[in-house]
Amino acid sequence: MHNLLTNYEWLWNIVNNIPFLRNFIMKNIILMRAGLIDSPPQYDNEHTYITLDANFNHSFYTRTLPPVPLDCPTPMGVAGRKDLPDLDVLTKKLLLREKFKPDQRGTSLLFPFMAQHFTHMFIKTDMKQGPQFQWGGHGLDVSHIYGKDKHDEDLLRSFVDGKFKLQTINNEEWPLYNKDVNMTLNFFGFVPAMENNSFALGHSFFNNFPGLFMFSTIWMRRRRRKGEE
Repeated sequence: MHNLLTNYEWLWNIVNNIPFLRNFIMKNIILMRAGLIDSPPQYDNEHTYITLDANFNHSFYTRTLPPVPLDCPTPMGVAGRKDLPDLDVLTKKLLLREKFKPDQRGTSLLFPFMAQHFTHMFIKTDMKQGPQFQWGGHGLDVSHIYGKDKHDEDLLRSFVDGKFKLQTINNEEWPLYNKDVNMTLNFFGFVPAMENNSFALGHSFFNNFPGLFMFSTIWMRRRRRKGEE
């Protein structure tokens, strides 16, 4: 069948020029070919077997390959490395910069941080259900600035001219400390963030990334200065 589909160009030229024949043949070819392989997605991050939830999960967190079994003697599967590389060695090898090299496209690290700050308003991991699920909708809800729900929105707003609550540190405007606002803080849903040095942001885990924290602060400052609803 594969040989027939990938050869005989003269035959397929004839088929493609006869609409009803082309539609009939292509429909059946697709069905037959699809039957030879499993249709992804099938797996999630929590099970080594196929689950119904995984098959109906259409988010960005689905996976077509099964995770490494829990009883596997090696961390990356029997075909992978026997031991994971040392984190210090890996960090120095991949991230240590000995000489500045400008990006060939003329961009910088600010660009991916800006993109990540934006996309987190519609790609949001729901750790209560599992890392393969998302909370909220998929639209531009601006939750990365204003908060994930009405409760958090009220904690961040001053209710004066539509402005945020901000504090002054060294003559500069910064978000309030979370200990003064009491928003729920999480580090990707696993470990609670430290309250003493965390700020009240629309998405609390932005505290853990300098670039995301910077863009959140810029947006909050800009919003306060415009004061528009």
